[in-house]
Amino acid sequence: MKPRHLYDPKHNAAKEKTAGRSRLIVLRTIKLISLFIAVALTAGVLQEYVLCHADHNRERLKGFYLEEKDSLDVVFMGASEVYSDFSPGHAYSSNNITSYLFSTQSNSILNYKAQLKNILSRQNPDLIVIELNGALYDNDGETTKEANLRNYADNVPLDTIKAEWIAQYGGENTLEYIFPLIKYHSTWKDIPDDMLYQKTVADDRLRGYSYLKGILNEARIFQSTQRSMNSMLQKSAGSKKPLGALEEQTLRELLQFCRDEQLDNVVFTRFPHIVVMRTFSRFERSNTVADIVNEYGYDYLNFELNYEQTGLDETTDFYNLDHLNVYGQKKFTDYLTRYLIDSYGLKAREQSDAQKAKWQECADYYTAYYNYSDSLINSGNGRELSEDSELIQTLQDYLPNQ
Repeated sequence: MKPRHLYDPKHNAAKEKTAGRSRLIVLRTIKLISLFIAVALTAGVLQEYVLCHADHNRERLKGFYLEEKDSLDVVFMGASEVYSDFSPGHAYSSNNITSYLFSTQSNSILNYKAQLKNILSRQNPDLIVIELNGALYDNDGETTKEANLRNYADNVPLDTIKAEWIAQYGGENTLEYIFPLIKYHSTWKDIPDDMLYQKTVADDRLRGYSYLKGILNEARIFQSTQRSMNSMLQKSAGSKKPLGALEEQTLRELLQFCRDEQLDNVVFTRFPHIVVMRTFSRFERSNTVADIVNEYGYDYLNFELNYEQTGLDETTDFYNLDHLNVYGQKKFTDYLTRYLIDSYGLKAREQSDAQKAKWQECADYYTAYYNYSDSLINSGNGRELSEDSELIQTLQDYLPNQ
């Protein structure tokens, strides 16, 4: 007798029906997966290139990830003091030192440990110089202010470092930090304002690096109407005020991480400021920071205390109480680079001809930036100059040998 399934029409029809259902399920699954992938890709493109907040913070952090891996001699980390006071282009021009400014506006100490991990994930520099302004906020909400956290978190890749940061600090905004599109989905009206920096980021990507490494400065000379206390600070080095509880706890977590990882290439600093009575308490908290940093075995270089050695002039070298203009930036870059060379053995690593050409171009663009800023100051038309595509276009007329 032949097997039943060879001649039973009902059995064959049932089998074909089952196979048809299986094919339908497979097709539906493929379509659903394809739809999910298409939606995810579209959302990814939108939140990376369109529906996001694009500004100098985004350009600066995106630019860091364009730097060739393990190519930098020193990385500077911190808040606005870092990107206003130091010029990687000038440091290369004067000492062949390669550097980058991993810094964000009003940077919070809550970001620092993750930022240090970001740096270590891409670079193995001789030194990492960490400016600790982010630990000095005084119960004014700046430490936990959402904008100060987003200036960092919205502009770095979603990896394990960011995931750990979100788990610790994301709170009720966790999903928005994972998918920034949720936060910025309704910002169509802001697209025209953001397009300048979106174009800047795109230009950097096409080129493979940023020219100015994210510097931002103002072309003006600041004349303080408040009495400067800088000449008296040496006598006040023992005057101290406690940090906020959250700021001290987070600073200690950062320092403990450095010690646990046996990082011997980290130096902590306080960049120059014009200290007045209103900001003297911040100077006193900085003295407390020095004690805490030293407690963990690290150096704290307070350039408010050795202010005169930097060669800075309060009447010509600042654009406000807290930030240097290009005259001060150039002086401080020279001073700090030489200090790191002499005190920590910082030295330029070997470069290929292609790397040298790239960095020489960066140095030339900083020369143009300095000359353009100088011309604006002298003409009385001072304004903020951040690294954006329009400025880069303007600087081409100021490049050396033009």
